[in-house]
Amino acid sequence: MSTYESILGHVRQIGQLDQARLVGRVAHAYMFSGPDGVGKEMVAFAFAQALNCEADDDVPCGKCTSCIKISKGGHPDVRLVASEEELVSRNLLEPEKKRAPSAQIRNAQLDELADLFRHRPYLGRYKVVIVVDAHKMNINSQNRFLKTLEEPSSDSVIILLTDRPSALLSTVRSRCQNLDFGSISRDQITGVLQQRLGLDADRAGVLAAMAQGSLGRALFLAESDVLEMRDKLIGSLSELDKLDLEDLLSLAGEHGQNRLTLLEALQMLELWCRDVLVAAVGGGQQQLINLDKLGWIDQQAASTSPRRLVRWIERIRRTRGELKVNANPRMAMESLLLSMRSL
Repeated sequence: MSTYESILGHVRQIGQLDQARLVGRVAHAYMFSGPDGVGKEMVAFAFAQALNCEADDDVPCGKCTSCIKISKGGHPDVRLVASEEELVSRNLLEPEKKRAPSAQIRNAQLDELADLFRHRPYLGRYKVVIVVDAHKMNINSQNRFLKTLEEPSSDSVIILLTDRPSALLSTVRSRCQNLDFGSISRDQITGVLQQRLGLDADRAGVLAAMAQGSLGRALFLAESDVLEMRDKLIGSLSELDKLDLEDLLSLAGEHGQNRLTLLEALQMLELWCRDVLVAAVGGGQQQLINLDKLGWIDQQAASTSPRRLVRWIERIRRTRGELKVNANPRMAMESLLLSMRSL
């Protein structure tokens, strides 16, 4: 992200950061807290650009050597710290063949920062470390990181990003200036999807609603076939009571081949049941997410009791929880469909 103008929804946070920079009172450590995918990382990298931009302007120019190197991840003074799992998913780290990548930020990664903080900046004015999902430091790692937070240099800035600030030690939180990032509005996300991806207003609006305030999730959904998957699922749901056992098990097999895909499918299914429940109890259209399926929603709401919908949602949430702790995807889907039909 090259300029502040390209970031939506965080004018207050950007204003605080810029005011500190312009008056020379940049904190040595910040904690950006808020839901996943709302732009915390984009603002962090834009702030790193602003701190090191070679242009004499109030906002990062996005064109100088420092701004370009930061946007491409090649600036020697700006480091990203994340779990091995996250780095592998971004193709920033080659996975090892003999073990799965760690889901936690490892001590070795934190120790590597010592050399960065020991020297003056190589290219810019500030050394900036951005820690993605800072809550993925375990207690030992957080205590180890405290020394870095307690002995800052005047040319160093640490930015912790987290959607679970309560998972960080109070001693860590107290040494950071907190900026709270809220959800991005549905209209803003819709606009980004239309402008950046060229989506039509209806599709962009539905995806923005499904993203529930997360621009990152909206962009992910836009690149997938999530709406087509949703249509197939809700079509099957409307016929659930008519399916024989063989058809039901076949449906479970179709959606239960991949854990991550099934988790996504269940998220869509839960949002659908939620919309039907809202309609069944007399909620207005402005409260719905699947706005492109209003006729289907009304039809399902008229034929399904609110009590059954509530129990369906509870069972879907339980299945999602089981999948996150390694339940077999196909068996989990079979159990869910059988229980939904019997409820």
